[in-house]
Amino acid sequence: MIPKLKGLMFMAALTAIAGLSYLLLTYTDYNDPNADGLARGEAAFTQGDFDEAAAWFHQAAKLDNQQAQFRYAMLYRDGKGVARDDTQAVEWLKLAAARGHLQAQYELAKMQESGRGMDSADPVAAAGWYRKAAEKDLSPAQLRLAMLYADGRGVKKSESTALDWAIKAAKSNNTDAESFMQQLLNRVAAKAAHGDAKAQFVLARLYQRGEGINADVKSAEQWLRASAVSGNAEAQFHLANLLVKQPAQASEAARWYLAAAKQKHMLAASAIGTMSATGFGTAQNSADALHWLRLAADAGVAEAQANLGIVYGETKGFNHDDKQALLWLQKAADQQHVKAMNNLAAMYLLGRGVQSDQQQAYAWLKKAAKEDAKAQYNLGLLYLRGIHVMNNDEVATDWLQQAEANGNPRARLLLGLLYQLGRGVLHNEKAATAWYEKAVSLGDADAMYNLAILHYKSGEFKKAYALFKQAADAGDAEARNMIALMYQQGHGVDYDLSMAAVWFEKAARQGYAPSQFNLANLYRKGEGVEQLDKQALHWYSAAAAQGYAQAENSLAYMYALGRGVAADHDMAESWFKKAADQGLSIAQQNLSLHRQKKSSFTLSSQATDIQLRASILEEQPLNLAQRLDIYQTPELQSHN
Repeated sequence: MIPKLKGLMFMAALTAIAGLSYLLLTYTDYNDPNADGLARGEAAFTQGDFDEAAAWFHQAAKLDNQQAQFRYAMLYRDGKGVARDDTQAVEWLKLAAARGHLQAQYELAKMQESGRGMDSADPVAAAGWYRKAAEKDLSPAQLRLAMLYADGRGVKKSESTALDWAIKAAKSNNTDAESFMQQLLNRVAAKAAHGDAKAQFVLARLYQRGEGINADVKSAEQWLRASAVSGNAEAQFHLANLLVKQPAQASEAARWYLAAAKQKHMLAASAIGTMSATGFGTAQNSADALHWLRLAADAGVAEAQANLGIVYGETKGFNHDDKQALLWLQKAADQQHVKAMNNLAAMYLLGRGVQSDQQQAYAWLKKAAKEDAKAQYNLGLLYLRGIHVMNNDEVATDWLQQAEANGNPRARLLLGLLYQLGRGVLHNEKAATAWYEKAVSLGDADAMYNLAILHYKSGEFKKAYALFKQAADAGDAEARNMIALMYQQGHGVDYDLSMAAVWFEKAARQGYAPSQFNLANLYRKGEGVEQLDKQALHWYSAAAAQGYAQAENSLAYMYALGRGVAADHDMAESWFKKAADQGLSIAQQNLSLHRQKKSSFTLSSQATDIQLRASILEEQPLNLAQRLDIYQTPELQSHN
């Protein structure tokens, strides 16, 4: 057979098979609920059999298939397979649109805008459906909505909003949208150049966002300033937002916020209230702060409600009122303000303004912790100490690491402790060192001390001395005691008892009992200082008065032997017993010797305290008021 003829026969066979398949596919009862009406309708439509397509689309549409409802509506609109009927088209489009079909929403809006299938055009309804589709990024709907705003049809005329939607539509490479956007830009630019304050503001915002035109901060500020000077409250607010990011211009920002606030711009009222509360850019004034924050809070501004709760609850310079703090924090938290959630949780934990409720506190912290670093830290603390939840060091570590990663420096000390102690993580002194160093870089005194102890225990005395010295110079009594001991031992520095005495005395005068005891030892033995029993007695007495057992034992010794004071058997008995009752074994031995009228007493040579500062892990009960991380002062919210 001729090859060409074979090919023709083969193609004819394929066509016949396709036709037979189509007939088999469509040979079904239209009311069969198990039939795939949409697929069969699409197949029929592709074959050009619009009557069959209409029947199948109708079957699926009655079963609430939104795509079938849309396709059936389009057949009525175009008169394919059914008599053209715009009213029917509108009815079926409404069903599909209500079920979220974007194209149906767009086509319905077009018919409502033109009045097809209706008694009259309904641009308001059209705008509503265009908006639904536009918000789902349907470019043609965005363009039509832009046009409605430009002309003020069905919506309040707004070139700003028109431009916003035209810009969105143009991002989809919609050439019609690009052309319309350019027309609007030209129109706005011309109005701005002629002093139209609204147009100046629109142009400024476009320069700020870099939408439709290249971003240009200087041009944005220029047009914002022009509009602000003309009294445009929005421009005044946004100009202030631009300026407040530069501390040198904070005072000008405050003036523009105030100008806008006086025009009842509630975000501006919140901002100037916050600045008045903190004294940033303007004089701190609690009355002004409360006035503006309350005005904005009453208007429902969550930022103002949160800040009002913070100043009533925490901020210095304000009369605190826990009931008011709770009220406003609750309102802001109900609007998903995470800082308010954190402080509200603290109120419930501490029972401030409300009965203590750990369950409520935990619930608010969990919500806030999705975003807020303080809440993450506080959750870590609850898990670490088993407050409302079972103690879980691993979960605590996870929350603390999240908090630190999100900028909460308080987590660093705790993470250092956990790694050093091997709680929730494997013991890792290298990791502990890294966390302590991060905390020290921000001035955490406890982290500095713990890092110094870590180096001291590792025999890295020079590193330890440098850190102890830094802490000692800042007035840390325990660090001063360690500096003195290092001079006394020649660790990290040259052996120098006179320098040891200097540092012991600094800490002793701060009331630190171990240093008082150590200084007394030097005076008793005449090491680094003149031997003076009266001075030894003085410092032993000071430490013993604080219940320091080793000093009580040494003071008893002084009374027993009459050193620096007249010998007094009863006083010696009393002080030996005090120390012995605290479990000091040498005092127990000395008490027995004293009662036997023997005098070969044993004294402690020095007090070395190289314990980690880990009271946050140990104190019972945990002082939540001191340990929780709470927002203390209101903060300006960033607005673009």
